[in-house]
Amino acid sequence: MVDYVFTVCGAGRAGAAIAADIALMGHKVNLYELEQFKQQINPIIEHGGIELSGRSQSGRNGFAKLNKITTNPEEAVEDADLIIISSPAFSHNIFFEYVLPYLKPGQCVLVTTGYWASLRFTDKLKKSGKFGKIVVAESNIMPYLSDKDGYHSHILNLKREIVFSPFPGTTEGRLASLLKLVYPQMRRVPNILYTNLECGNPSVHATFLLPVAGLAFDRYRGCKLYGEATSCGARLVEAFDKERVKVANALDCKVTETELEAVKKQYGYEGKDAAEAYRKSVHADRFIPAERLKAILMEDLGYFYVPLSRLGSSLGVPTPVTSGIVEVWGAIQEVNYWEKGLTLKDLGLEGLNANQIIKYVNFGPDS
Repeated sequence: MVDYVFTVCGAGRAGAAIAADIALMGHKVNLYELEQFKQQINPIIEHGGIELSGRSQSGRNGFAKLNKITTNPEEAVEDADLIIISSPAFSHNIFFEYVLPYLKPGQCVLVTTGYWASLRFTDKLKKSGKFGKIVVAESNIMPYLSDKDGYHSHILNLKREIVFSPFPGTTEGRLASLLKLVYPQMRRVPNILYTNLECGNPSVHATFLLPVAGLAFDRYRGCKLYGEATSCGARLVEAFDKERVKVANALDCKVTETELEAVKKQYGYEGKDAAEAYRKSVHADRFIPAERLKAILMEDLGYFYVPLSRLGSSLGVPTPVTSGIVEVWGAIQEVNYWEKGLTLKDLGLEGLNANQIIKYVNFGPDS
């Protein structure tokens, strides 16, 4: 077997699971965490790796010895074939800024939570002179539903299908072969419009939470978000889905999949609507504290709903439900998500029509 090296950036729930599982497949894995969050990896450093349990991709459980565990970005990426950034959207840029000076031609970077990350990285890559020399890609969702405690990682469920694309979409190279080596269920799509607008990561949090917001934030300081999912929330999901699909189709992105169809494909969950599907799943028993719910809202609204609405406006596609959800959550949380959310300028898409956006994501900024 070729001796590949994978670097995982972020040692939270997802990052720990990814690092341990790939190590148990027999590959060398470096785990990188920001210095200010070193407490995340101190137990892992102490033990030299991660104890993994649950439903792994490798089919293995047990202790996963890691190649490097570090807060030094140069040490983390110097020998890596694939660098995986597995963190919330608001820390994507921080990780990328730290590793960028040490990235070398031919290396690949994958952001597992998408949220237009590759477009947000473009200016930094161009200024560094490395655009086109480093392959940068996104997937639509993390590989696992997982938890972490110290140096223990537990995988509750494994995604059966994940989509990914590099930016620009016409980029070739060894990215696909590296990803298929560890996650054969990953499917390449034409460009990052699909990874962001195809169903997967951001559709249900803000919609499911809205009907139970008072209970989550006032009474219980958190909730079992998926276990509390209601038919009202499911109807919001469906209304949001329709607008997401219209925006996608306006960009020649052939997306028709609903959240209910996606959750069946990814997890095998079924029900008469998305709420029933999640209530019958392993997601349902997970209690999410109020502070984490606020962070989830900031991520989903700021990095998905807001840019989706702005894309719709620029393309002449009305998104009243999407915009309304942003407005209502802004009033509830007393947060201006429009101000904090991504602009089309942030994505390099300001002033572009549909054909120009399609050309941009397929061929890059110099096309």
